[in-house]
Amino acid sequence: MFKRVLITAIAGLIAVALPVEASAARVATAPGQVTCKEAAKLQFPGEKQMRKAFKKECKQAYKASRGRVAAH
Repeated sequence: MFKRVLITAIAGLIAVALPVEASAARVATAPGQVTCKEAAKLQFPGEKQMRKAFKKECKQAYKASRGRVAAH
């Protein structure tokens, strides 16, 4: 139990420390492009927790960029 919590906390800190590139946030905008989920699989092929964190950050960045576009 403690080991799982420790690993999850470390993975979360690493995910926060890794910046989400603007290109990763824009990948889901054009049809036929790589989605956040696919980009996460490409970035972290063997690490499920890191993929989940990357996908979450990518979606947040995408939604934030869509909000700025709609506001202008």
